[in-house]
Amino acid sequence: MSNQYQSRFAGLNTNQRFSIAKQLAADYHLDVSQILFTYLKVAEPILKEAQPKQQISENAQKQIDEQFEKILKQLSQPKER
Repeated sequence: MSNQYQSRFAGLNTNQRFSIAKQLAADYHLDVSQILFTYLKVAEPILKEAQPKQQISENAQKQIDEQFEKILKQLSQPKER
């Protein structure tokens, strides 16, 4: 078994992002555009701090995943009236 980090959301960095966003939208009861926009808003400041590379570092991806999942859970909570 590999000790390497396996991201649930790394596919959003690929050309498969729309199909992954559709599945996440269904899972979290959100719109696809909310998923994609939220991921970009979370990833952008983290990636800006990272050294420019071809591939996102494991540490940066972990940070993105943690923040992204936290926000998805907040967004998917029913709004109180």
